[in-house]
Amino acid sequence: MGEWYRRLWESDAAAYRAVSMLLLPAEWAYRFVVAARGAAYDAGLFQSASSSIPTLGVGNLTVGGTGKTPITAWFAARLGRLGRNPAVVLRGYGGDEVRVHRLLNPGVPVQVAPDRVSGVERAHEEGADVAVLDDAFQHRRIRADAYVVLVAAEEWAAARPKMLPRGPWREPLSALRRSSLVVTTRKHASVERCEEIAERLAALEPDLPRARAHIALSGLARFDAANRCISEARPLSGFRCALAVAGVANPTAVWAQLAEAGTEVEKQRAFPDHHRYTNADIAFITEHAGRGPVLATLKDAVKLAPALPPATEIYVPIQEIEWEAGEDEVDKLLAGLVQKDA
Repeated sequence: MGEWYRRLWESDAAAYRAVSMLLLPAEWAYRFVVAARGAAYDAGLFQSASSSIPTLGVGNLTVGGTGKTPITAWFAARLGRLGRNPAVVLRGYGGDEVRVHRLLNPGVPVQVAPDRVSGVERAHEEGADVAVLDDAFQHRRIRADAYVVLVAAEEWAAARPKMLPRGPWREPLSALRRSSLVVTTRKHASVERCEEIAERLAALEPDLPRARAHIALSGLARFDAANRCISEARPLSGFRCALAVAGVANPTAVWAQLAEAGTEVEKQRAFPDHHRYTNADIAFITEHAGRGPVLATLKDAVKLAPALPPATEIYVPIQEIEWEAGEDEVDKLLAGLVQKDA
């Protein structure tokens, strides 16, 4: 079962529509606060600080589900291949994303800091010469050198975007003007749908560089809890598991990708994003694990593996970033970042 607020945002049932209408005043109040805060930063009433090393902020306009973690990891790895010494700086909410970044890029330091300014400075002191900020678009106390904003095809609504708490949007589309590059992402949405949204964004902000990325599943890997690593890659097609677990912002996208790839799942179980697994949750998963392997997202595997019996087989989907359009714009943005202070 999805999170209650996901059902509120996505359901057409009369009860959810009624609740949504009751939340209109709260949405208006939220819009006002967001607009006032943005105006204060734009006018210099609230101060933004630059950092001593180049910084790239990766963020979005909605609550989760756009692929920030894999794309942030991709940028960090790419900067390393370009000869820089990157670090990832993030708030570290829930703890899972920190461990995921360390697994995806073992050689890249990860700094946990609610205050990104101090996090970047710590990273610099420890040898980093560029920082990638995970989920930092709304964290305006730091002034990054470039911002990549992700818009997920699966999260897009044709009507006027509903902001919190009536919908998943943290900021209106006009906030894209602060970005350096907008990336339309898709997981299970079609290429045509992604192109349609990219064209809509181009009409809204014609001068803003754009790219499109497919966050694809390229296979499965065995999660090794003892060594905290992933190994034994195998195809998705034909893989059978007793239970699939997803404690992410949009579990529907996970189920759709697995089904499309030909993975056979006996039972699905969705949990809230950054879920802290209880003893009851572990007992449920252990019971189903007795009938075969468990499939979990990487951010769930890092939390579940230490709590499950050692013999439990846990497999994680391997995500791969495929640039479908605008990779030249990505390269241009990174080239500017690499050359800064080089």
